[in-house]
Amino acid sequence: MNTLHTPTPPSPTLPTQPAVPLTLQWKRQPLPPLQAVQVLDFRAGEIALLEVEQGRVWVTCDGLLEDYFLEAGQRLSFTGPVRLRVSAEGHRPARLSWAKHRAGESATYPQKNSTASQPFRSTPVQLANGASA
Repeated sequence: MNTLHTPTPPSPTLPTQPAVPLTLQWKRQPLPPLQAVQVLDFRAGEIALLEVEQGRVWVTCDGLLEDYFLEAGQRLSFTGPVRLRVSAEGHRPARLSWAKHRAGESATYPQKNSTASQPFRSTPVQLANGASA
């Protein structure tokens, strides 16, 4: 009897390194305590990359009910179009670094085991350790 065997395709994986290193222009956003929320806007086709350098940062995304709290060294990315609102959490100053790049390009970070205290659940998000949320 002739049997046709179809192999199971491998599970999709996220690339660990881009073919060509991506150069990002990081911007530092100081977040003094007890000051007004600051807004970061990203257009369709852009990826927003966030990393907390110092303190604890509150992040919320227009249209979502969840709020996110990031500690120093933690990272998140968001797919645009998106409007993010950020501020220092508590009575201590914080500093946020952020960059944007075009969707379809790859950005990599040094491997760290840092995630947000609440995982972001929306349009595909890639955490710094290569996992998807």
